[in-house]
Amino acid sequence: MKKEKSLKKNFLMNIILTGSQFIFPLITFPYVSRILLADGNGKINFASSIVSYFVLIASLGIPLYGIRATAVVRDDKIKLSKIVHELFFINLFTCFVSSILLILLIIFIPKFHVYASLLLIFSVTIWLNLIGIDWLYQGLEEYSYITKRSILFKFIGIFLMFLFVHEHSDYIKYAIITVIGSSGSLLLNFFKSRKYVSLSLIRPYNFRQHVKPIINFFLLSASWTLYTNIDTAMLGFMTSDSEVGYYTAAIKVKTMLMSVISALGTVLLPRLSNYIATGKNNEFYRLLKKDFSFIVISSFSMLVFCVLNAEPIILLLSGSAFLPAVPVMQTVMMSIIFIGISTMLGNNVLIPRGKEIVTTISTFVSLFIIVILNIVLIPNFGAIGSAWATVVGEIIIVLIESFYLRHSIIKVIEIRTLLCVLLSSIISGTILFCSKLYLSSFSNNSFVILVITSCIFFVVLCFYFNNNT
Repeated sequence: MKKEKSLKKNFLMNIILTGSQFIFPLITFPYVSRILLADGNGKINFASSIVSYFVLIASLGIPLYGIRATAVVRDDKIKLSKIVHELFFINLFTCFVSSILLILLIIFIPKFHVYASLLLIFSVTIWLNLIGIDWLYQGLEEYSYITKRSILFKFIGIFLMFLFVHEHSDYIKYAIITVIGSSGSLLLNFFKSRKYVSLSLIRPYNFRQHVKPIINFFLLSASWTLYTNIDTAMLGFMTSDSEVGYYTAAIKVKTMLMSVISALGTVLLPRLSNYIATGKNNEFYRLLKKDFSFIVISSFSMLVFCVLNAEPIILLLSGSAFLPAVPVMQTVMMSIIFIGISTMLGNNVLIPRGKEIVTTISTFVSLFIIVILNIVLIPNFGAIGSAWATVVGEIIIVLIESFYLRHSIIKVIEIRTLLCVLLSSIISGTILFCSKLYLSSFSNNSFVILVITSCIFFVVLCFYFNNNT
């Protein structure tokens, strides 16, 4: 039996990876926002959100199912190779179907004619995800390789952006560079896979065994993708490109922070799946407690900090043209606590147990309510209305999942930790607010204010929390 990889190392590598997802946008987004402006960014994000649905169809739930399936048989190369082959061939068929559907929609839907070039560019990710088989490396807990590969291509993306994107009309070039920077690294995966799996055919293949779980995970992935992109898509159809741009500026911050908050849970998924499959229940709940504590501490502190510092954050990342995004960001940030908890309950409790249908149902219920709220709120409030709909949706997901897990969730929740985090966030937030008012009277520099208030906030937060736990 192969030695288990270090969770601490995997977590560190995933933190570096998620940190890069935060740092690199800090470099690129301010530049791109000022060059492409709100309408250019709106076009990019509208096209990207539409293609994400076709990536979903092509994936068919395989990315999530593949992690669990490979994690269970990762110590047997023959079984691992056979499962990888079976999932790859299934994925190959669905990629053809998805690509054909996208082309037909571009031809027959007038709205898509304007965005045809962008839609075709982003559709390349459908095929990159196929050959990338990223779920294999996650199932094998190869986070060191994933991190190094991803950071390399992010550097390539930044270099190409500064080299080619100089005018408002360069949004097509930026779309190509975005695909290279975000998904280009998947090309390396196919060549490296021979180290872990045999490329020779291993007959007979049993595709039928994967049908039911793939459909279940497809429904789960569909609910997540629809849920994640429905706000941007509805804003694109019901408002202007500029409104989408403001919303995107706020969502980018939330997305970057959520990648940090969910970093530990991402690393734990294959290990938790393996523990459930091998009956190691004590180890399972021990890891869940760590995940819950990390999510609560990080999400509460980031919520307080970002709500109070929304304006300097938007000014630093996007410029004064995006000031209408400030109230949108303050609203949508209220959802990160619920996103963190729902992600933990779904990815790290329900999926390893084979109960992903609960997460699917809760997400579809939430999606239905969000669509109704968006129809009512967007015409009157624009991006802010969509932000409020998102917050309500996240609360609904947590309530449904928590109700289903009401008998076991108590094993991972520590009331003392919750109270300490709440009190420390209130105290550090109050000090942050006062220090921000004081600094604003001396300087209007967004970067200076953010740096100083960040130091004050997190020092006070850590000091109080460490002395009361």
